[in-house]
Amino acid sequence: MSSKSNLPVVFVVGASRGLGLSIVEILLNGSKTLEPANVVALSRSQTDAINKLSSEQRSSKSSLIAVQGDASKESDCKKAIDQAIQKWGRLDAIILNAGTIEYARLANGKPAELVDQISSNVAMILQPLHHSIPHLRSSPTGCGKAVFVSSGASTGQTSAWGAYNASKAAMNAIARTLANEEKSLAVWAVRPGVVDTEMQKSIREKAKESMDPNEYVRFEELHRDGKLLPPEKPGHVFAALAVRGTRSHPALPNENEGAGAKGAYINWEAEELQDFQLPPQ
Repeated sequence: MSSKSNLPVVFVVGASRGLGLSIVEILLNGSKTLEPANVVALSRSQTDAINKLSSEQRSSKSSLIAVQGDASKESDCKKAIDQAIQKWGRLDAIILNAGTIEYARLANGKPAELVDQISSNVAMILQPLHHSIPHLRSSPTGCGKAVFVSSGASTGQTSAWGAYNASKAAMNAIARTLANEEKSLAVWAVRPGVVDTEMQKSIREKAKESMDPNEYVRFEELHRDGKLLPPEKPGHVFAALAVRGTRSHPALPNENEGAGAKGAYINWEAEELQDFQLPPQ
């Protein structure tokens, strides 16, 4: 039995740690410029952090459904969405953050393994998206939202990241296509910058032997010099777009359409996203 929710409902895919976890926390608690939202989170693992968020009581009445499952599997995606619809009767936005990275040069990695990585990452976009679209079309806000966690890798050429680069390029293409096909939805592919997450730790610990030395040392230096972004900075942009974005806002300079109408690939700190940034504390 569903009960009508006055708060927006956001489906966060890949939410147990790092950027995804930060997005969930921001959505639940809101900020000076962002109303809270209810969240259904799908993650491969259930960490102590996501379980803690799930058990907390909030004066705002926002709440979290944490579902353990594989975003590339139809049954797990449907389970998460069905629970949200059953509890709140609506789904207003999806944030697609799930994905994996393995490090291998194209000449060294086994082709089948590279194909599997690309296929898995794309499936983690398409499965939850496919099952969310009918509900996003019916959002009481009049504009469902899809926010893709993209990467500079989508247009880059970092060595040993071939499958990951291809996966993120595919993500951007899916975002553009979705915005064209679904005229009632607002869609963005946002580059979050270099964030202090498990992926950065993975690069430092596992990628040295495969990556070009000049590329690898950049990530070591960003960590050493304390220049990795705290997840809440780009995280607020993703959360705010999912709650407040429309097809026309944010606008794009010298364009007749907003970024959301084009499925635009955009940097988290772009001037166009100023209204969605984490407000000063």
